Amino acid sequence: MFIPTALQEMPGLNAELHVWDAVTRAFNEQSTLAIHHYPMFFANGSGRREIDILIVDKRLGVCVIEVKGITIDQVDSIQGHQWSYRNFYEEKGSPFQQAEKQLHMLSNHLETNPLLYRRFSKRVWIALPYITEREWRERGFHEQIHVPLPLFQEDLADAQRLREKLQTFALFETNRELSGTELAKISGMLGIQPREAEPPAIEPQLPFSNLYIVPAAADFKRYQKDIANDLQRGTKVYMLAYTDVALSEIAGHEQQMKSFQLNVYRAKNGIREPLAAGCFTDGKGVNAPLLKQMAEHFPDFNSGQFKAIHQSVDAHQMITAGAGTGKTHVMIDRILFLLMNGGISLKHIIMITFTNASTNEMKKRLEDKFLALFKLTQNRQFLAFAEEVKDMQISTIHSFARSILKQLAHEIGYGQNVQLRSFTFEKKRIIYELLDEFFAKHPIDHFLAIELKDYEFVDAVYGMWEEMEKKSLTSGEMKQLDWGGVSGENAAVIQSVLQYIFANCEDRLDQLKQAENAITMGDLIRKLKLFTGSARKMGQLPKDQFMFVDEFQDSDATQIELLASLLQYLQYRLFVVGDIKQAIYRFRGADYKSFEELQEKTKETAYVQTELQLNYRSSSSLLDRMHTLFAHWNEKKWLAYEEGDRLRSNEASQFPKADWHVSSSYEEDFTKALETLPGKGDKIAFIVRTNRHAKKIKEYCAAKGIPTTENLDGTFFTSAPVLDFRALVEGLLYPHEPKFVLNALQTPYFGCRIPYQALLPFGGHRERLISFLHERTRGEFKGYVSSLRTLAPLTVIQKIIFDKQLFARLPQYMEQQLQQEHGGEEPSQEAVELAALRYKKNLQHLMVLLERTFSAKHVTMQMLRDWLQLQISTNRTENEPVLEQDTAQVEITTVHRSKGLEYHTVFLPITNSPFNAVEQQYFVEEASVQANQADRRKFGWKLKSYANNHFPVLKKYEDIEQFKEETRLLYVALTRAEQRVYITMPKKIYNTNCWAYILEQGGLRG
Repeated sequence: MFIPTALQEMPGLNAELHVWDAVTRAFNEQSTLAIHHYPMFFANGSGRREIDILIVDKRLGVCVIEVKGITIDQVDSIQGHQWSYRNFYEEKGSPFQQAEKQLHMLSNHLETNPLLYRRFSKRVWIALPYITEREWRERGFHEQIHVPLPLFQEDLADAQRLREKLQTFALFETNRELSGTELAKISGMLGIQPREAEPPAIEPQLPFSNLYIVPAAADFKRYQKDIANDLQRGTKVYMLAYTDVALSEIAGHEQQMKSFQLNVYRAKNGIREPLAAGCFTDGKGVNAPLLKQMAEHFPDFNSGQFKAIHQSVDAHQMITAGAGTGKTHVMIDRILFLLMNGGISLKHIIMITFTNASTNEMKKRLEDKFLALFKLTQNRQFLAFAEEVKDMQISTIHSFARSILKQLAHEIGYGQNVQLRSFTFEKKRIIYELLDEFFAKHPIDHFLAIELKDYEFVDAVYGMWEEMEKKSLTSGEMKQLDWGGVSGENAAVIQSVLQYIFANCEDRLDQLKQAENAITMGDLIRKLKLFTGSARKMGQLPKDQFMFVDEFQDSDATQIELLASLLQYLQYRLFVVGDIKQAIYRFRGADYKSFEELQEKTKETAYVQTELQLNYRSSSSLLDRMHTLFAHWNEKKWLAYEEGDRLRSNEASQFPKADWHVSSSYEEDFTKALETLPGKGDKIAFIVRTNRHAKKIKEYCAAKGIPTTENLDGTFFTSAPVLDFRALVEGLLYPHEPKFVLNALQTPYFGCRIPYQALLPFGGHRERLISFLHERTRGEFKGYVSSLRTLAPLTVIQKIIFDKQLFARLPQYMEQQLQQEHGGEEPSQEAVELAALRYKKNLQHLMVLLERTFSAKHVTMQMLRDWLQLQISTNRTENEPVLEQDTAQVEITTVHRSKGLEYHTVFLPITNSPFNAVEQQYFVEEASVQANQADRRKFGWKLKSYANNHFPVLKKYEDIEQFKEETRLLYVALTRAEQRVYITMPKKIYNTNCWAYILEQGGLRG
């Protein structure tokens, strides 16, 4: 963005305009912020400084240019920073020092944001538009070491030269470019609002795609010019050829194919009656029989993808996307189809993904697609689309729900800026209060006879409350629960207490939430029920949007109801993608019957249904092996797997007749598999059910000296970087408490090694201990504590990270840690590098979470400590960032974390562990199995030996559903494999509730 000056007259303005013109020619307005005249006021109000020209660019960082409209004859002398002038409006000046002060003032302001501290390069330049470099050198000014070479007349005349010269000098330089997020933060802190631009639109005559059928070489010759024109302007080309075609005659065909803009398919042998030559624009004229024929003649042509992408703009679609069938590619191309064929703006497209990582990945994939099209075509419309992606709503369902709640918060008594909180402590306090109230009116004898400690009962009730929230029950639905019957006075009193608590607890909590204008994560979904049934309330939201939903099989009842409401009241067009065979989040409240439920709730809507079966991940022989298992599971009704679900592949096996291994031990197989991995980028994955199993495999690999990466469930807030960060915060918060200071100093931030024996002589004397500890850092730690009086907490922590060179020292620290963990054995270089990389990634992720949580607040150390303590104690859903590296060829992952990933070789090393080792104490009836939607939902409970009569019925249903979910987990685990699968099966199976039994019933033998 270029922001010119509003001034029309002032001394030196013509010279500044000369430099401004050069800057705007040298940089791209889409990616660089340049401001002509940026004012800055002193904090005490005593005056202001004004930067002549300010540039913010991803490569340059922050650059201040001071312009002097003088000729060489007007420069009398230069001594140090002071310049003396003749025949100028001032006699003396210090232009470099002046610009330097402006830069420091601006940088200090920007670096109050901890995510910008030491993150951008800082540059100062003097621009002399009326002086040439030759004139400068003739006066000998270039020999003065304290005077950096200015920008001369020649530099300003050549855009390339200007860009290069600006990068040659910096007061401070980072080794990285500014990210888009960081550039946006800087713009925001400068008070620059992004301009509302008209959404870009592709020229109306530009089709999204053309499909050419080429029976003979002559037909290719006839279409060659049209194909070249299509590619040049950005139209995707599908070419179905029955003969060899001379692709080399199409300019840039290799890049076009690499970007999937040119897609050439060769017919299989033996086709007696080829299809007639023809060209089909945007899928028009390609009916179902013709599409079927195309798929039969051209095995590599993905008819399912073509069908899904080219449906009419207003079509509602349900896409069943099997594992590895390219659903992301389909969604991106469908968006392009809407832009080019329907003239839809990206601002009218909403995409719901399952995780934050998926959100970021989808944005990147879209941007990359548009940028690739721009490079191929030089059509700036595609560049504009890439810029517009940042404004497109791509988010998780919880983020989308939060945006709705912000818009409609007034309808339920909340302010617009609703905050998120856990309310864990408050919930338990309310339970205690309601217990006291109940037993103030009722005898307590029978309750005491249960011999259940009060905190155990409160924890059980809290768990029930969480389960109800997870199943999206509102306050009214809790009051209407069907509690069934009980036998015996002790069970009756438990039932009465539970009914009393759940008739009142949610209302009590809602009062607190409204007072604090805060809700829980679970509220983001379930409070949508308060809107979805009302046309008036829903009518306040934007209409006529296009909604894409990824991983739809993991939606819950309320999310499905929301989609139905958006369709009914706001005319949303739906594009839902999923695979019920990969529905593995039932424990979070997801309903694998989501496709059926959506159709049931939107009976008046016709959906175009498409199955994607062509797999791009696994070899065909591996899929054939899996098919046998999956078909057996379908016969037993454990897995919904019909003929239309069978995956097909054209990928050849790298290990013919040696890609499927079943044995009683994985150790020997693992050694052979590791030795026979074809390339360094190929990976082996150990896929397990639980983090405990992952730890066992990790210990085995560590004992063998094999570097691994781990991709586990919910381990982020118990990881070392988070615990060390808390220790640092507590040390800064409690600088007079020896234990907190000691813990902080022993983190990698300071890296002090203080043996316990060194503390014994002080006999626990606090002041002497503190004095000793501060001496170890030569008072440095005390200095950081003092700086908290003037600097924000996160700024101080960023200062510690920079001053102590944390990331540079991490490898040495991690080497010592690993050596200590493994009994003094020296770790490999690969293990050290991986540990340091993991630590760095986790710390960066933590800083992003802190910025996201506290961005709108003045944060204190106490707030930081309390938030960290709560997350460490309760948050088991936040995952560690996935490491993208080639050092370790072995990854240990849970099934849930492996979703969406692929590995050359997959091991299932532990299959005999029972999956219902802990008996659940309560169940909420699934909304989808209620006999009648008007009926009350059943709740079953069991405490000690007491239970209501719903418990055994609901438990039986839950056991069956869990068995099906475990089967789906196995489906997901197996379909991660590209080339090989190794399964460990015990010689005898004693437990039916384990993976080994499911595999055996599928026909697998050890």
